[in-house]
Amino acid sequence: MPCPIAPVAGHWQMGLMDFKWIPNALTIARCVFAGLVLWGIWNAELAGQMVAAATPDTPADDVLRQSIMQQLWYQFALLGFLSGALTDFLDGYFARRLNAQSRFGVWLDPIADKLLVGAALLGLAMVLKTWLIYIPAAAIIGRDVFMTWLRTTPAGKAVVDPSDLAKWKTGFEMAAIIGLMLPLAFAPADLAVDASGSTPLVFRVGSLLLVGMLWMAAALSLLTGWRYIRATRA
Repeated sequence: MPCPIAPVAGHWQMGLMDFKWIPNALTIARCVFAGLVLWGIWNAELAGQMVAAATPDTPADDVLRQSIMQQLWYQFALLGFLSGALTDFLDGYFARRLNAQSRFGVWLDPIADKLLVGAALLGLAMVLKTWLIYIPAAAIIGRDVFMTWLRTTPAGKAVVDPSDLAKWKTGFEMAAIIGLMLPLAFAPADLAVDASGSTPLVFRVGSLLLVGMLWMAAALSLLTGWRYIRATRA
């Protein structure tokens, strides 16, 4: 006697196959979110320049409107980054759930990750304008570009990441980027200075910790990159 569950199970499996495009769509979306992060920060900077260029004759309402727009654009950029980070989790989840791994997804996923992080780092460098951001951002982006090229070579394709340090690198990286973007998006500018005109201690300590995490991420980026290169020569 045929099992009545078998047709239902077969139909369910066929239905899942209809959704195997979801992981790749999420990976592509992450590339789009990377562009939105840069677009948001760019527009925030333009609004900030208009505020800085205001003269005593500039209507106060115009200055206030541009200040609000600047913060809204920073919030837009932060939302874009968080949304992109969420797709990084979801595409892996759905790829496993739907058994939808593909060569295209395997190729694009690390590139999408690097685009998202690179866009955020470029945006932060554009806003903060300090070598404390320039150097680790350049190290991380340069390493990611090199590793993307290396993985296209025959030697690079044959090597699996030799350590779990990359996970720590990603953790420091994401925490530093989100931590540095949060005050831009949600802290009013007048909170960054106290009555004496100096930066409050909590802001200075927090900034040092976040920048330190970014430097740690850069150091781990270079270390994992070097270990990967050594593995390709083994």
